[in-house]
Amino acid sequence: MNFEQLTTLIDQHGLSKHQDAILASVRPAISLSLGEAEPGQNGQSRIGGVPDLPLSILWPKDPLMNRYLCFILQINLAQLPTFPANPFPQQGMLYLFADENENYAEQLVFYDGSEPLQPAYLPEDAQFITNWYENLVTHRLKLDLLPDIPRWATNDFYELCDRLKLDNELKLNDLGRTLSQNSIGKLLGHVSGIGHDPREDAYLVKEVNPKWLYNYEQRRTLDMTRAQSWHNLLEVESSTSVDLMFGDAGYLQILIHREDLKQHDFSKVYVNLESS
Repeated sequence: MNFEQLTTLIDQHGLSKHQDAILASVRPAISLSLGEAEPGQNGQSRIGGVPDLPLSILWPKDPLMNRYLCFILQINLAQLPTFPANPFPQQGMLYLFADENENYAEQLVFYDGSEPLQPAYLPEDAQFITNWYENLVTHRLKLDLLPDIPRWATNDFYELCDRLKLDNELKLNDLGRTLSQNSIGKLLGHVSGIGHDPREDAYLVKEVNPKWLYNYEQRRTLDMTRAQSWHNLLEVESSTSVDLMFGDAGYLQILIHREDLKQHDFSKVYVNLESS
């Protein structure tokens, strides 16, 4: 990871006296940035265009409307940078599709790399669940190792602010934004939140009771330390460069339980669209 760049940014954001504590909070992430404006070869990591699927995997549909989900991106796991803590298989693909409002685990599709791939073109009269993502500008994706720090508004972010005794939390928030300014998302790293820590939502929906998601009286009775077992798997930001918009310039976030990631089980993820 490029710690030299991070230490430079820490100094530029007026946080030099907190450098050691900030560096201690780093988690490895893989930034997703835009490469050439073309789809590339079959199996190339890309955003937009059509997915390259094996015959055994069909283009997913919305379970209620029976309409196709919108293809957002695919990531070739064999193209990931090498680092010791990489929890992913050494081959295979992750595909991300988008619905309109609902958040289904089926929006993330994993392929183990055991079959040939081919572009999954749909009939011209195919009906999609939404037209929000129909004009994505296809780009190849560049995958680079990133030293990631706690992000607003999560428990890790506020705990780090407390340890540093920061009089201005925006400095740490701005540092995180600068780290990500050239990317449209990331694999792994720290979670991000709008208003509160999204790992608590994942824990509640997937392990407790999804009906309690907005029941804050019930939420206060829970031991939310168990939410720490949920990790950021994939985060994709809105980007005008590719004509991608999640809600009001928000982001789509996929969280996974620590044990499921160890087992390479991507079927029980928590999909969350965060928007202000």
